[in-house]
Amino acid sequence: MYIVKVLVEHPVHALDTTFDYLSEKSLLVGVRVWIRFGYQKIIGYVENVEETHFSKSELEQRAGFRYQYILDVIDEEPLLNEELQTLANQLSRMTLSPRISCLQAMLPTQLKPSTHQTVGIKTQQVVHLVEGTYAKTIKQQECMAFLQEHPDIPVKDIPYSRALLDNLKKQGCIEIVEKEVYRQPFLIEHQSKHIQLTTQQQKVVDGILAHQGRVALLHGVTGSGKTEVYLALAAHYIQQNKSVMMLVPEISLTPMMVEVFRQRFGNQVAILHSRLSQGEKYDEYRRIKRQEVKIVVGARSAVFAPLENIGIIILDEEHDASYKQEAKPRYLTSQIAKMRAKTHHASVVLGSATPSLESYARALKGVYDLYELPERINQKPLPQVEIVDMIQETRQRNYSLFSRKMKQSIQQTIDKGEQVILLLNKRGYASYVQCQDCGEVLKCPHCDVTLTDHRSEHKLKCHYCEYMIDYPHVCPHCGSTHLKSVGYGTQKIEEEIEKIFCGAKVIRYDVDTTRQKNGHLKLLERFRNKEGNILLGTQMIAKGLDFEDVTFVGVLNADLSLNIPDFRASERTFQLLCQVSGRSGRGQKQGHVIIQTYNPEHYAITCAAKHDYIAFFHQEMQYRQKAKYPPYCHMVSILIQSPHEELIHSVAIDVKNYLLAHSQQTVILGPARSAIYKMQDIYRERILVKFLHSQDIYEALCVMNDYYNKQQKGKVRIVCDFNPYSQI
Repeated sequence: MYIVKVLVEHPVHALDTTFDYLSEKSLLVGVRVWIRFGYQKIIGYVENVEETHFSKSELEQRAGFRYQYILDVIDEEPLLNEELQTLANQLSRMTLSPRISCLQAMLPTQLKPSTHQTVGIKTQQVVHLVEGTYAKTIKQQECMAFLQEHPDIPVKDIPYSRALLDNLKKQGCIEIVEKEVYRQPFLIEHQSKHIQLTTQQQKVVDGILAHQGRVALLHGVTGSGKTEVYLALAAHYIQQNKSVMMLVPEISLTPMMVEVFRQRFGNQVAILHSRLSQGEKYDEYRRIKRQEVKIVVGARSAVFAPLENIGIIILDEEHDASYKQEAKPRYLTSQIAKMRAKTHHASVVLGSATPSLESYARALKGVYDLYELPERINQKPLPQVEIVDMIQETRQRNYSLFSRKMKQSIQQTIDKGEQVILLLNKRGYASYVQCQDCGEVLKCPHCDVTLTDHRSEHKLKCHYCEYMIDYPHVCPHCGSTHLKSVGYGTQKIEEEIEKIFCGAKVIRYDVDTTRQKNGHLKLLERFRNKEGNILLGTQMIAKGLDFEDVTFVGVLNADLSLNIPDFRASERTFQLLCQVSGRSGRGQKQGHVIIQTYNPEHYAITCAAKHDYIAFFHQEMQYRQKAKYPPYCHMVSILIQSPHEELIHSVAIDVKNYLLAHSQQTVILGPARSAIYKMQDIYRERILVKFLHSQDIYEALCVMNDYYNKQQKGKVRIVCDFNPYSQI
């Protein structure tokens, strides 16, 4: 008899413990099981197994409750290896998240403990030759010779009739069997040739390889060849029979990284990202788990890929906010990467043209090794960047979103047969819809935000809860028909471009146009094939794109990211401007960039225009030091949430008072309403805590987390986010 400790599928704090069940046979830790939980039949996750010599009745008498048996075992082997099981427990403690949430973060949908979905195994018919048999006819002999040269060939690919194959099968010459095949999320194309590294690139590679197990920060300007460094490092570790993890902020935004790796390494590469079908994700995960691949290229969640014998973990664009998981468990990908690297004695490479301040500060202190690629490949110049003051444009009676210089540059680029990239970090048609008679602005009934006009769909949408209505003909407040769309988004700019510029062929690249499977790849392929000469998009276009004919980049409003309520606003603006500027002039022709702004003297914008990371770093660090923001302290955001508005503020005050009484050397800001006070019918207030040492504050947060998320379930919930990246 065995006592099996099972973690149940519900990702709530009140059930974040194991429950005891009985089994007649020993089970492996990490397998899923069917159990009876109350009146439900649910899936659980085996966390521990203990053998006992007591009978069921004796156990029940000792425990004071009735035991139930495991109903069924789902898996033959554990879903996660021992390393990942340990990591899940560490992640749970580190983020104050239920353990089941951490397990769910590590697994594809079909393998999560809470899933009830099934995915079929894909098979195809293949032909096996039977040894010692002989064909009768010349045609059959030709077919047998072909099959000898092509073992395990699928039936559909054999250039002989099915009748001929059936005759060979009857004669016992061949067998037609079902063989499992993987769903391919991409086509394996020809492998690219090895590119000779520059002296500077080789120096970086040699330095990283000479310091195995260290964290390296690779600071290289856009177009400096960081990708070739990654490829060279990957090739080295594959030769050493080690595995490689290549992480990018979002696969859908960086298709070229995937393309480069699959061309260089072919079938040795597996890909994990959200745009794969459920079957493709399942197959890719099994390929990794079976150690049939050496490289995993993926987005944030790929950091949990079940690779063995990891040699190196690379994070491209390490500064990107997409590496922060905003749902529980709220982890930072680089932190998980370093934890896994420590287990495997692997190296970590953090690459960026605009490293986060925290990473660069650690590199300057010697915590990380610092490597620099200060020039583009073949000494290609960085693009010339020009700042246009939109206040002056308005004074000159130009009320268009396009400055005169911007219009001229776009038209000249089109006329020369070259390509343009335009950045506007706001999707939709217009920011909001307002009644011209009563002034009413149409808002989401579930969130404290305005509805965004999506003109192409004739819909108004909430970007936070997906609430949607048809575009109204009358004002719901006063009945007036005088409704006006105010502001602008990528849809509206697309219309304006086609009106203003002669010969413009616009491809809009944002969340709305890339929803379908491989939508981003199809749009970028169209742009590469010159089906469009203007690529208009949100911040998605700033990352990973490399088009040699793009010679002009325009930033329509640099102030959008500058004016958000976040201490990282300047840093993110600088990073975005540098990244999108780097899309220009990557071929043989000189690049040109225009940044439109109402804050032309702001240091984030002027430093970006000069491609001067060091100047920005020092100025921003002075601000952070004065205000005591990271990297000069640690931070935790405490979000208090409740569907009951009358409770929210009093609970927030109680939380603050508890922290003041039970934590030392902390600075507590708030409570204050969140930037979006109501979201999905939940009211939200926020407290920010700055601290140098985490032990006191961590213990206090554990107590609060336990009380409000277990004892006050349904009334109030608190969310603790260490190193927060979003203040919304």
